[in-house]
Amino acid sequence: MRLHFIDVGQGAATLVELPCGAMLVDTGGEDSEYGTFHSNEALRAYLDAFFVRRADLARTLDVLVLTHPHIDHVRGALPVLQGYTVRALVENGQVPIQEDAAEAMTAVRAHATEHPELRTLTVTLDDLPVDGTGLVSPVLDPFPTCKGVDPSVVALWGHVPLDPGWGEDDNHNAPFDNENNHSVVTRVDFGLSSLLVTGDLEEVAIRDLVRDRAAGALDVDVYVVGHHGSHNGTTRELLQAMSPEWAVLEVGPADRKEAWTAWQYGHPRQPTIELLEQEVSGKRDPVTEPIGTTVRRFTPRLIGEAIYATGWDGTIVLEADAEGRITRGTPDGAAPLASTVPDPPPQPPAAPPPPAETSPAPKSP
Repeated sequence: MRLHFIDVGQGAATLVELPCGAMLVDTGGEDSEYGTFHSNEALRAYLDAFFVRRADLARTLDVLVLTHPHIDHVRGALPVLQGYTVRALVENGQVPIQEDAAEAMTAVRAHATEHPELRTLTVTLDDLPVDGTGLVSPVLDPFPTCKGVDPSVVALWGHVPLDPGWGEDDNHNAPFDNENNHSVVTRVDFGLSSLLVTGDLEEVAIRDLVRDRAAGALDVDVYVVGHHGSHNGTTRELLQAMSPEWAVLEVGPADRKEAWTAWQYGHPRQPTIELLEQEVSGKRDPVTEPIGTTVRRFTPRLIGEAIYATGWDGTIVLEADAEGRITRGTPDGAAPLASTVPDPPPQPPAAPPPPAETSPAPKSP
């Protein structure tokens, strides 16, 4: 399994590549008003490069999952549906509040109506089994056993139909009205390797997710850090339930100082990075990267744990085998990572050639 965390700026797009298929979770992303970055172009370029390498997939995505209807997650949904073959669409069914997201989702749902061959699934909490395991559906998980492994894709959260009594937050806003808290949470397993995508789920919903899921349901190797590393998208309880070895933040760079960017939001936030440093078990080559202390303010921080961010590292690829071994990989269309091409072992100096043998001339008989 190859996990591609695609650089779509301040937004999210995770491509899960399997031996016999592919799934895309969210579609970005940031769209600069000054023309400096357009997530749809970045996503299309990456998917095109991916399908060049995986020509066997015939430009087909088996599943497109939209975690929730915010524009930084659904901007590229219609272009993906129109530009590639998509066999199934999974979402949470909410009516978007944001005007641009509403336009995007109206177009997406109209496309689904016009193409009845596109299978659809709306994930709500009412669909999840009461034993706390997760929703299993052939729409969400159409992948067959391939090369000896049967991948598993389950939904662990979705649209919450009725307010569970979440009340108000410190700013007197109702968490139930926040679309982030209705994100489709997806777990992917490939043998002993596993991934969790929580969308933009925030603290009050995270609390209920951790409480209501069965023991081990959240225990994964790779965590796509919630809400782009915001202060409210990750909790210690969630991290302890996951015990992740790797954490990946899908976030824009801090130096693009425009509206609707990581710079404007101060992502990723320092408290979240500190939590990840304490709970992520893996290590990376140390880097010093800007960490948000508040909106539009950053401070450099040395990162030595296996915490990666698209805003720091560009598109990130992890390769995971069925035995649970996970390593860095090379993004499609990019030069191989230096760390993946080891220097040849030193060779001992060549020995001098032996002296030419001399022997007396044979005697005449």
